[in-house]
Amino acid sequence: MVQTMKQKTLRRAIIAAVLMTVPLLGVAGLEAVITGIDGKVEVRLSEGGEWTPAETGQSVPTGATISTSFQSTAEITIGESRLEVEALTRMRIDELIEESDTDRTDLHLQVGRVDAEVRSSENRDTEFRVSSPIAVAAVRGTDFSFDGANLEVSDGIVSLSNRYNETVSVGGGESSTTTGTEPPATPAEQSESSTRVTVSTDDEGEEETTAPSGPSTGGLTINWEFDTGR
Repeated sequence: MVQTMKQKTLRRAIIAAVLMTVPLLGVAGLEAVITGIDGKVEVRLSEGGEWTPAETGQSVPTGATISTSFQSTAEITIGESRLEVEALTRMRIDELIEESDTDRTDLHLQVGRVDAEVRSSENRDTEFRVSSPIAVAAVRGTDFSFDGANLEVSDGIVSLSNRYNETVSVGGGESSTTTGTEPPATPAEQSESSTRVTVSTDDEGEEETTAPSGPSTGGLTINWEFDTGR
């Protein structure tokens, strides 16, 4: 009888150990691999760690930060998705999870800009999110460009949210922006506030050129002069 009780106790312990292991099966880390480098690119594997030169083929773990210098870029492959880290960008990898039917990627853009081509493999979903101090861009299978405030979508649909989780959906060929406190602009509002260029052919008259307001990481101003022959 004593032996039977010991066997039952051992069996229960084995079952409990197996059950504790089951949730971990099928939940593993996706691999983020640096597949291209142009210029000076550095990697810091942990907060407070040392910066080291990035290498092509290098696997970048969760918690690592990637930094690109002036006129430098890096290409990162995560599963079926590709990420172009543009110049003067610092980005941290917060989450890389491969579940039974979904790949989850969570990146934090501290400064700079990234271009992403988000793709799903066969019979799997992809949840891809890029956050910044003021906004979050969350997608499922699309192409977009994001600098932490301004979003441009090439294909698919991207959800842009501010700090208060106020969200708009932005489709292919559309754009949006947010300050972090104001609701993100709808694609229609963003289109209406696009840059207007005023050209004057009158030597005596001068008109101001208007441009959209809102957060920006840079801009280009073009001044045209016309010779009317007068």
